[in-house]
Amino acid sequence: MSTKEQENVLESPLTAQARVALNRYSSEEAVKTLLPLWLQFEDFLLSLSGLPASILDIPEDTLRAYANHLDHRDCHVDDALVALSAVLLVCLHAGYSGKVLRTIVIPRIRRPVENRQWDAFRLRTYQPLESSQLARSRRRRAKREASALGSARAEHPIA
Repeated sequence: MSTKEQENVLESPLTAQARVALNRYSSEEAVKTLLPLWLQFEDFLLSLSGLPASILDIPEDTLRAYANHLDHRDCHVDDALVALSAVLLVCLHAGYSGKVLRTIVIPRIRRPVENRQWDAFRLRTYQPLESSQLARSRRRRAKREASALGSARAEHPIA
């Protein structure tokens, strides 16, 4: 029995489905990169209640719970984003609804922030620290005061 056949024998049915879905749409290199991230998700599923029969049977709430789990895990936010993206990609390739998958995000990564220049919203990648928000409002206040002082001087020049 070859090493690849041994790997396939030890795989759960869910991992086998993930491998098939990835092989259908991705290169072998992508499968090697994404499958370990899928296995982390399977470990998460096992810690909850066990593995569902198929990828399409994974509840939407479970995917949201995984996103929250990644948010609170002690890892860099980019690593969490890559792990969630890998799981969502496998689900998408397996036929899961793209409309549902688009709504699943890591809470601290995607925050709508008003962009005053265009009166629109943009997505901030990282939620700012409270200290940086305080510093930003101090800088804004200082700029406003300096501007008001400058306009007052312009109105009343020293003779």
